[in-house]
Amino acid sequence: MSIRDHPIIDSHIHLWPASAADQDGHAWMSDPDFVLSKQHILSDYTAASSSNSPASVVYVETDRRLQDPSSSALETWAAEAIKELQFLRSIVEGDYGTEASNLLQGIVSWAPVHQGPEVFSQWLDMAEQTTGTETWKRVKGFRFLLQAITDKTEFENLVLSDDFIAILKSFSSRTNKFSFDVGIDQQSGGVWQLEVFTKVLEKLYNNVAQDERTVLVLNHMCKPAYTSESPDSFSQWRNCMQNFASYPRVYLKLSGAFSELSKDDSPVDSADAKELAKRIEPWTDVVFDAFGPQRLMFGSDWPVCNVKGPEGEGSWPVWTSVVEEVLNQRNCSEEEKQRVWNGTAKEVYRM
Repeated sequence: MSIRDHPIIDSHIHLWPASAADQDGHAWMSDPDFVLSKQHILSDYTAASSSNSPASVVYVETDRRLQDPSSSALETWAAEAIKELQFLRSIVEGDYGTEASNLLQGIVSWAPVHQGPEVFSQWLDMAEQTTGTETWKRVKGFRFLLQAITDKTEFENLVLSDDFIAILKSFSSRTNKFSFDVGIDQQSGGVWQLEVFTKVLEKLYNNVAQDERTVLVLNHMCKPAYTSESPDSFSQWRNCMQNFASYPRVYLKLSGAFSELSKDDSPVDSADAKELAKRIEPWTDVVFDAFGPQRLMFGSDWPVCNVKGPEGEGSWPVWTSVVEEVLNQRNCSEEEKQRVWNGTAKEVYRM
């Protein structure tokens, strides 16, 4: 059986309208000629993924520009994040067509987990009011991009704080039982981000019953340093993965490799799925051995996969073929393949 025999849930895509495709909407879009500095909406995604049209997708927040939280009210300093929710509501309510509304079945929204429980609670109320009933039902979890915090002390002061842990713990006690997507990065942030986050799991799960633990979803295999020449780089990353996997409520996305596989700004130098799967095999072996297919899920990271992808804006089917090749190299059963292509995401995001 091939990939076409398993409906795909793409667990990690990003979207933004033309009105947010600049540095006013996203601080990281400082270059107007950057491939991502233009509109990316679901019709663009469906064109890019037409070779194996996904059954549904999970939208993940796009790190909208924030103002200084100390200088104004939440609705002002997080105005772009509110616009992001309004954009998602317009999709769900049909402004971009019925197909787009039906495709967008899961949302991982931004949330100010760095500002303490009171602000987080205010944000939940504001977000629910902004999205409306139907869109709010599709909000399955939250993300705050931790990888952007590159100062170790600042990172530790946030993620090991009682407030941060309390907010994450609250996710599992709410009616919606939200999950948290974890964006940490060995390649750019440093392996210390991963090592510090292992301490977060200890604090988050200590003395908490298994079925009451908040679900965490590790993005992009924590962006391994695929091209590092350091002899310790791989073993340090592997140790962290094994530590994360020792907690049954932690899941991981097979995604994000193209942006990390080149040493410079040039595209990945091959579009051959077998070759690429072989190149990342040491890392995929670690996560399959540690998490098993039951806790792994496919994610394309579209349109970021195009940035250094081997086929530019046609890189979605290449990554899909790479994941298919990895599953074949691992001799996965059809049931295990089904978990990776859709079952894990469906379970984690309650779709």
